[in-house]
Amino acid sequence: MVSSSKWIVSFLAGAGASILFAEPAFADSTVRSLGYAIQQLVNACLVGALYSLLAVAYALLHGITNRIVLSFGDFATFGAFGTIYMMLLMLASGWQAGLAIGIVFLIATTSAAALSAMVQKSVFTPLVRSPTQAIMIASIGISIALQESLRVQSGGREQWLPPIFASPLVNADFDGFNVHITGMHILILSIAAALLIGLTLVLTLSRAGRLWRACSQNLALAQLCGIDTNRVLTWTAAAAGGFAAVSGWIIAIGYGGVSFYMGLVLGLKALFATIIGGFGTIGGAIAGGFLLAGIETLWSAYFPIVYRDVAVFLFVILVFVIKPDGLLGVDLRRDSEA
Repeated sequence: MVSSSKWIVSFLAGAGASILFAEPAFADSTVRSLGYAIQQLVNACLVGALYSLLAVAYALLHGITNRIVLSFGDFATFGAFGTIYMMLLMLASGWQAGLAIGIVFLIATTSAAALSAMVQKSVFTPLVRSPTQAIMIASIGISIALQESLRVQSGGREQWLPPIFASPLVNADFDGFNVHITGMHILILSIAAALLIGLTLVLTLSRAGRLWRACSQNLALAQLCGIDTNRVLTWTAAAAGGFAAVSGWIIAIGYGGVSFYMGLVLGLKALFATIIGGFGTIGGAIAGGFLLAGIETLWSAYFPIVYRDVAVFLFVILVFVIKPDGLLGVDLRRDSEA
């Protein structure tokens, strides 16, 4: 079978060539086309940060339970709604925008983490050794409950937040096309990078990371060795809920608009990003998130946007056909199942 590195490099090379020589409306200037491509790269990084954070939430819990929990897209929606409501309240009360963003970030993530831990302890932990369908169906029920709660609370209307830190800090001219990088772009990418790098270091170097890796190898054996697996499951779910809420926070402050039903498609895309990268690895989830975001953004930039989701899901199918275990080729079976 063709290695993941070979086929993905070939795919990206072909896509890159088509994009380089594509002709947008201002294709009379190579410099302007280059500027347009750079702006789309910036946009792809923002979407990639969002998808990667949410994909990590799926990977964290799946790594231990070997079960797919489908509710993290709605945890992201929960975080997004909380962010918008608290930001509007604090801005109306005269709070400085930067301080309000920081406080709302902490409140939204801790609230979602607490809710996720509570759901894990009361619903998912008793089902860990049940058939796969049990946790999946339970997670769908949690998603519906969250969606309906937000729908009733919002009256079924989209919620909007005015632009914050939208003035360009970088404004590079490419023969009449301006590449903008705002303070919000830098803030989002900095926080996402810090969280993803921090999580990688925690799982690699800390005692908590060693416990997580032990449980991900064999949950039953870890319990026999004296590890409190229920506690590990609870704080893992809390971390996953927090990461999902951060992705919702990015949607709220970065894009401004949220809807109660957005969690379904958002969650599915993040789940597919996790699978593309290879279920079972945090690095794979991060790579899959940025890869999916790059394809989605570049398609939106150079091809009819109405077919964007069709193209994304066709790409996911292509990955499954060529590399069923994901780009990193991780065997999804536990040691006890091999």
